[in-house]
Amino acid sequence: MKTNNILKYLIYGGLFLMPFIPLIVSSSMYFPFITGKNFAFRFLAEIIIGLWGVLAIRDAKYRPKFSLISRSVLIFVAVIALADAFGANPYKSFWSNYERMEGLVTLLHLLGLFFAFSSVLKTEKMWSRFFHTSIGVSIILGIYGLFQFSGAIKINQGGVRVDGTLGNATYLAIYMLFHIFLTTFFLIRRNYAKKSAGEFFSDYANYIYGAIIVLQTVILYYTASRGPILGLIGGVFISSVLVVILEKEKKWVRKVAIVILAFTVAISGLFIALRDSNFVKSSQTLARLSDISVSKVAKMPRFMVWNMAYQGFKERPILGWGQENFNYAFNKYYNPKMYDQEQWFDRTHNVFFDWLVAGGALGILSYLSIFFAVIYSLWKRDGSNLSVAEGSILTGLLIGYFFQNLFVFDNVTSYILFFAVIAYVHSRKVPQSAGLPEKKEVSISPNVANFVFIPAIGALALFSVYFVNYKGYSASRTLIKAMTPYGDGVVKNLEFFKKALAYDSFGDSEIREQLVQASVKISVSNASPETKQAFFDLTVAEMKKQLAKTPDDARYHLFTGSMLTAFKQYDQGLKGLQKASELSSNKQTIRFEIIGNLINSGKTADALKLAKETFELETSSNQSRAIYAIAAIYARDNKLAEELLAPIQGTDFIDDKIISAYAATKQFGKIIPILQARVNNDPNNIQSHISLAAAYLGNSQREAAVLEIQKIIAINPQYKEQGEYFIKEIRAGRNP
Repeated sequence: MKTNNILKYLIYGGLFLMPFIPLIVSSSMYFPFITGKNFAFRFLAEIIIGLWGVLAIRDAKYRPKFSLISRSVLIFVAVIALADAFGANPYKSFWSNYERMEGLVTLLHLLGLFFAFSSVLKTEKMWSRFFHTSIGVSIILGIYGLFQFSGAIKINQGGVRVDGTLGNATYLAIYMLFHIFLTTFFLIRRNYAKKSAGEFFSDYANYIYGAIIVLQTVILYYTASRGPILGLIGGVFISSVLVVILEKEKKWVRKVAIVILAFTVAISGLFIALRDSNFVKSSQTLARLSDISVSKVAKMPRFMVWNMAYQGFKERPILGWGQENFNYAFNKYYNPKMYDQEQWFDRTHNVFFDWLVAGGALGILSYLSIFFAVIYSLWKRDGSNLSVAEGSILTGLLIGYFFQNLFVFDNVTSYILFFAVIAYVHSRKVPQSAGLPEKKEVSISPNVANFVFIPAIGALALFSVYFVNYKGYSASRTLIKAMTPYGDGVVKNLEFFKKALAYDSFGDSEIREQLVQASVKISVSNASPETKQAFFDLTVAEMKKQLAKTPDDARYHLFTGSMLTAFKQYDQGLKGLQKASELSSNKQTIRFEIIGNLINSGKTADALKLAKETFELETSSNQSRAIYAIAAIYARDNKLAEELLAPIQGTDFIDDKIISAYAATKQFGKIIPILQARVNNDPNNIQSHISLAAAYLGNSQREAAVLEIQKIIAINPQYKEQGEYFIKEIRAGRNP
């Protein structure tokens, strides 16, 4: 039917646009490397799934076929949906946030896309075109990465680890890992019928495939991402071993696999032998790989995070905490030894621990069942058209992906590729009846189809496009405007914050975080009292809403308490901060905020007591040491302060807060040696000279202050008029 063909080709168009999503970077949106890609993915998926739903109603041959693979995917999504519903924060579990844009809403899109892929791309020709389109995009990203490596294009993360348009080197590495195997798969498929290696090398198209694989591998190498690189090595090893053992028909293919296997083993052995050499240490990628050891892994922050995840699993072993809720377990079981690491981990940096926390034992088992189902289906002898070599390559891909998941977490680009690959295996390797007796297709009345099902699918698709995409998309763009400086003042920012929040989107929590930070800056700015009050009123009202939604999230109690403290609402601020500390009792950064609140409100004895307890959580933390010393200074325990500061003299931990503490307690004599050291280290730093002159003046060393101001004039003659005024005032006995 003509209508069905139109629907089919529209679906093809949507599916073939999917591979281009990695190229999207939306600078006008919050988290530009995440949000643009994910909104495009969700929008496309909703259109594709809606069109496929209509086509499946109209034509039975496009309805989903069930198999071990599809059932494992369905069970996984169902288990996670149940875990999300009974988790710590069901709203966030469903919607996620701008930084990640995952949650159940993304899983449901992937589930629908899995069935659309496997039901509509019904031939090898169409699957080949789809994957070759994706390989083509990988070439674009590979060339982009080469320009980044050469310095012609900026690396978004900074440093030298290329990240393409994905904004994260590890994300690019995972992307290239998939495409190395996919390109190799189609290289083998093109040549499997050949009778010898000579025929292989006489086909010039193979050199193009080879060049593409080299480009993809080079980019993977220059991402310096250890998990994906080791995943590639492991996947190649497994693929080669399988071909060597199982390939009986094509001896030349087996010989090539033996060469690849020998090369992989030789390179790995050579690397192990030279891991301590200057050659290895001079390469960032090789040095990162050589740094891996059991003893070092045990001391890595990720290992501590995995332990926190395990503690969280033990508390909720069956269905876990729900997606996007690892932060609750992280806060509750926080290890003080992580004082110098990221303070708000929302991922374990291990996909398996992520699903263990999100879905408990049922969640991780159902996730692992997908890998089992796909690999089992690949090697089940059912007369389908995948050769041993092709099955080995796809198995190597899955093993490589599985291994790198031990060290990273997924993103939309890896999700799309993973679900496309398993949909391909499902559609190619599983017979239409999935080994079951032939069943008669369910007949749907044309009237029911045209007047019930199809309008319902259309309405659902439109509803999804608006509520899943439009509100969040618009709020994200408006948030960027709220964070942008304007020449006519901050009132405009306030209006954009209000507008962003008016969308009532899943991004509200992040909008409120940015509002808090803006309000804290406004509190110490030269803005008018009316403007400060307007920011304060809006922030208090919005954080009340946030705390009502997430009463057990330490992060938002901390934000609220810190903001109230900045506006000198010390008692109310203290309540929020103490609640945050109750929810994450070992986190030093929360305690630091409480200590600051207590000092500013004059409760120096309480501040000193808490500072001591905080320092004793992990005495190797120089920041805790410095904060403890500051509390001692305010409590007038100078002996204790000097003992604490002695080990960190001359380091960056002797900062302006310590100087401010001495100044606030009129101990200018303690400040002078610190500032003198700064001046000696950087003689042309005018601000250090000004601070030293002020300290001399505060310590009644007027002539020393004058000499310091004269040094400033010598460094910067433009300061002469103001400097001479200060000198005149000082010599007249006044403090300018």
